[in-house]
Amino acid sequence: MTTLTKREYPTTGISLANFFPNLESWAVGFDRPMRLLDEMSNALIGRNTSFPPYNIKQVNDDHYQIEMAVAGFSKKDLKIELANNQLTVEGSQSASEESSEANYLYKGIAARQFRQSFALEDHVKVLGSELKDGVLKIELERQIPEEKKPRVIEIK
Repeated sequence: MTTLTKREYPTTGISLANFFPNLESWAVGFDRPMRLLDEMSNALIGRNTSFPPYNIKQVNDDHYQIEMAVAGFSKKDLKIELANNQLTVEGSQSASEESSEANYLYKGIAARQFRQSFALEDHVKVLGSELKDGVLKIELERQIPEEKKPRVIEIK
């Protein structure tokens, strides 16, 4: 399979149907996730998502953790929002903190505003968050309802 670089993508966006042309012939009900993946790939092309640096860790089959390096940000500078299966973390420091920049001879710790979004699967829930030692940790868990879990169908 050929790997494409960012500049090889058409400016109008790409579609997963280009890579998997026969997907619709065996995948039923995946229109929403496929549309979401298309939107995410189009949003990420040409966008720098490296600040702040983050990890997405799978702790076990149903437990995940997002770790974000947010050195210099306090709890009051951060906002975590969940809406329509979109988890968004925003950071901005108050103007009073920025006004003290004139005293710095060198400032290597980035304190710029950021907004980082993560798409969550329908059954992934946010359990909580913690800011400790400059790392923001967001705990996530997949909670599949009983009716969605695998079961054996009796043949009559």
